[in-house]
Amino acid sequence: MADRWLLRGAEVITCDPTQEDLPRGDVLVEDGVIVAMGPELRVSDCRVVDLRGKLLLPGLIDAHRHTWQTPLRALGADWTVMDYLAAVRVKLAPAFQPEDVHAANLAGALEALDAGITTLVDYSHCIESPEHADAALTAIDDSGIRALFAYGLAAGPLESTSLPTHASRLADARRLRTTRLTSDTGRIRMGIALTEMQVPWEQSRAEVLAARELGVPITAHCSAWPVSGPSEVQRLAAEGLLGPDLLFVHCTFSSDDDLQRIADSGGSIAVTPETELQMGMGFPVTGRALRAGVRTTLGCDVVSSNGGDLFTAMRLALQVERARAHERDGLSRVLALKAARMLSMVTLDAAEALGLGHITGSLRPGKEADLIVLAADALNLTPLNRPRDAVVLQAHAGNVESVMVRGRWAKFQGALVDVDVEAVRRRVVQARDAVLTRVGGPSALLGEREALAEHWELGAAKDA
Repeated sequence: MADRWLLRGAEVITCDPTQEDLPRGDVLVEDGVIVAMGPELRVSDCRVVDLRGKLLLPGLIDAHRHTWQTPLRALGADWTVMDYLAAVRVKLAPAFQPEDVHAANLAGALEALDAGITTLVDYSHCIESPEHADAALTAIDDSGIRALFAYGLAAGPLESTSLPTHASRLADARRLRTTRLTSDTGRIRMGIALTEMQVPWEQSRAEVLAARELGVPITAHCSAWPVSGPSEVQRLAAEGLLGPDLLFVHCTFSSDDDLQRIADSGGSIAVTPETELQMGMGFPVTGRALRAGVRTTLGCDVVSSNGGDLFTAMRLALQVERARAHERDGLSRVLALKAARMLSMVTLDAAEALGLGHITGSLRPGKEADLIVLAADALNLTPLNRPRDAVVLQAHAGNVESVMVRGRWAKFQGALVDVDVEAVRRRVVQARDAVLTRVGGPSALLGEREALAEHWELGAAKDA
């Protein structure tokens, strides 16, 4: 018998413009692919899962996460962006050993799966050696999640003996592309995460060109604070380097002209509302980006300061934009940004931003079976009056009962499948302890705050 699952009787949210939602429908999955959808499918020779009283929808897509920071959970609860850079990028990142990165990425990817995230953009910028890169990639693969492993080209504040030059980092990225990440159809694909573009422009240009030589998507932090001189988007546009393979992150200080340049080039933006609001990066660009016609997605960013689920990100992005509209209009007579719009930002829009729209991001026959099951019979979703709106405004990670990636259950009826959760927890706690010991403990984390000017141009950013 082929690997066939009949998911029976759920309320199905397809997030697909060609496929209507089903108030009560069945989904047939065979060998990892959705082969049929409809009410009361007549199918034999398959395993049946009764989903009456449940919501079935596409798996969520986190378009920006630094997964390696999982051991640092909540240490940055009160950090500004300057605190974060001083503690995490300058102090803590060099203290991570490959085994710490593996423990962090495994725990972080499993956390994402547990919260209904089936695809993850891992912005992996804690690569101090080829061994770090291999450990990070192996952990993401081990978790079972679908991912874009975005190799971070940013060098740490200390010279690496293994990767001492920019050229050596580009060569190591090329090593992974030509060995472990040759496939563009596998569950894990390769991407490139650019160094911050406040470094010499020649280096950023070389990174973009190298990524295009490798034929992989590109992601980059962009305009998260005001800087002197041309913006990142302006520099790219001036040399004809914008394109649909670019996923910009933040863009809170992007001009309207830059947003239009991104839209016209087919590029995308990942908004990370929780970090942007906390760290003083400006207000999330959600509404401005949508009005400019930019494909807009959401990300969790860092659990070192905030949560790791997209339900929270959807709500924050939506309500901040509504609050700004009320402030602008005096009192809006109509809420222009609709709740259901947020759901497409973490499903089909995000898939298309990653070049995966043909295989994931929505539910329809022919797509791979990346899907999640929510307990619609939970009190916080009862009565279920407007399913799409309820997912955005009432659901939370605790409602995620089951998660399927490429037809394989990663979580089933409340529990991660084939995962020793206690062992994962022990390892990530050990990584936390080891890293903090190497830097002198939590009290030493902000010791490098005044030296930030050596690493980043923070423009008009002020002390908290």
